[in-house]
Order: sequence, then C-alpha cells, then structure tokens
Amino acid sequence: MAFSSTVTLTNHGGRKYTVKIQTTEDDGTAETAITGLPLCGTLLSQMGQLHSGTGTTIDPILGTATDPATNYNNIVIANGTAAAGISNLASPAIRYATTDGTLYARSVCDAGADNVVEITLVIMAGW
Repeated sequence: MAFSSTVTLTNHGGRKYTVKIQTTEDDGTAETAITGLPLCGTLLSQMGQLHSGTGTTIDPILGTATDPATNYNNIVIANGTAAAGISNLASPAIRYATTDGTLYARSVCDAGADNVVEITLVIMAGW
C-alpha cells in the first residue's frame, strides 16, 4: 500500500479550529497538506500519537511550505523530543501566516513505512 492521509478540519464557531490528521503507511517523510485554514492564525497546541507500525517514535513538524525542515523560516512548530505520544502546548502561542491558508505536516516516524499516526492541532484564527 501507499501513504494515505485524512484531514478533518472543524470550525467550532468563531475563531476556534481543530485539525485532525490521520495517516497510514506513514514513513515519516510523507507530507500532508492542510487546506482551508485561516490565512493568519495562532497555533495553541500540537498533539500526536503513533498507534501502530514498525516505528517507535514520532517527531512531528508543521510548516508554511512543503518540507519545512529544509528552511527554518517555514517552520511553525517542530516537536522537541521524539516519543510515541507527544503533546506540545504552545506557550506563548505561535503565530503563522500563509498566502493560501495551507499548512504542511509531517509525522517524522523513526522507522518503517507501515506506521499509523494521528496528529491533532488546535488553532485560533487571527493573531
């Protein structure tokens, strides 16, 4: 099988958004485009869980362009310490700006190409 991702973007009314990204056959380098977001926003938290697969840890990264790790100006948040489950409360909250309302996420699994990962982002529209 090949990498697959599902993005569920929920607007909870007003400025509050939740993004759930579920991936299968994740090798850690595959990328998910999250579309439909506010052009400018504030990231409040990033959570992730490696559910199954060969990998033992994830080290997610979120950016404003594809492959954000190649240009640090594109990184919104990079996880600090790899683990099977991560929870990053952005304090202070992290502001981002895009030209088209799209962010790019990678799980960065440590091994294998058969991993199942879920990442949840909490975003508030505007700064």
